Amino acid sequence: MLNLDQLNMVPARETVQVAYAALSGAQGTPPAMQVMAYAVLFHEACTALGLDPTEMLDKARRLHRIATDHNSNELHALHAYMTHELNA
Repeated sequence: MLNLDQLNMVPARETVQVAYAALSGAQGTPPAMQVMAYAVLFHEACTALGLDPTEMLDKARRLHRIATDHNSNELHALHAYMTHELNA
């Protein structure tokens, strides 16, 4: 069961690593399909767990700032993939 209090305490680096692992699993599909798949995954997770998608995006923005402040290599890799592979 998801502990909602823990959503505010997840470690940024490890969370970005998990995001990158999820991204890696979809790399063989067309970019448009990947983007929609991530959106569907996010929507289904929020719906199934009764989470407010807007609040979750705010939490993601905060985690992104923390990862950026700590110069996360994983975040750089994730961003580079999104910029160069999905936008090609």
